[in-house]
Amino acid sequence: MTNDKPPILVFGATGRQGGAVARALRQAQWSVRALVRDTAAPRSIALNDAGVELAQGSLEDIEAIRAAMKGVHGVFSVLPGNLAQEEEVRAGVSIADIAVERGVRHFVYSSGASAGDRLTGVARFDAKPRIEAHVRSLPITATIIRPMIFMEMLARPGFGLEEGSYSFFLRPDQAMQLIAVSDIGKFVAAVFADRSRFGGETLKIAGDTVTGSDLEAVLTQAAGRPIAYARFSEETLMANPDLGHMAASLETGPLADHVDLDVMRQINPEIISFRSWLSGDGLKAFEEALGRGAA
Repeated sequence: MTNDKPPILVFGATGRQGGAVARALRQAQWSVRALVRDTAAPRSIALNDAGVELAQGSLEDIEAIRAAMKGVHGVFSVLPGNLAQEEEVRAGVSIADIAVERGVRHFVYSSGASAGDRLTGVARFDAKPRIEAHVRSLPITATIIRPMIFMEMLARPGFGLEEGSYSFFLRPDQAMQLIAVSDIGKFVAAVFADRSRFGGETLKIAGDTVTGSDLEAVLTQAAGRPIAYARFSEETLMANPDLGHMAASLETGPLADHVDLDVMRQINPEIISFRSWLSGDGLKAFEEALGRGAA
């Protein structure tokens, strides 16, 4: 394949998810354009060195977004996780509307599997179903992806690894699905490669399924010492709306609705298991969470 197609515009390319998408698209021989706030920043320079065309602008700069979409085949829209709900909705709706105006052939919006279709009352999650509904109402070929829980989330400090334990929000016998951020990029590349198959679809994506007991076994093996697993207390879950929502979602909400991993492998044959992620892309974060940052 040669780069004879119009480019794909990637939002958030200096971040984790957008960066993974930009890398996967380049690997698949797509031309990629990235909207970046500062073209001289180290991450922007790294993108440019990797063959990504840079377009300077921000989510607040409508004219810059409009210019960045000129002549593109597709748009990948992902928004920062630190936006207020109304700010996220405004940005998500605006990006989609400009894509329609610019005649974009394939629009891909990254939502979240824990958001679901209904409002939850938790601001961090409720922007996404509102943006999804708007995207579906537009005269554009669109695909909505809903990644399951990021493996990267599990390697954050503060879950007890440095003390030889691990706490999370699922029960020892309860299953949840995970995905590596790098795999999100590969799924998105597959979506852009087959517009006729994925256009109009809402696609949950995952790479592995684990229980609380699995976490104990996998983390113990990766750490080389015992890691005891325990679910967060009810008091902790009640005090943290994000964790409480995700715990409830694993019971009867959208996180309880698992995807078929065999189907996932048909779309992305290279999906990464949590065990493999810990020894590869996630090793540095895992070592830091264990308190081995200087290793």
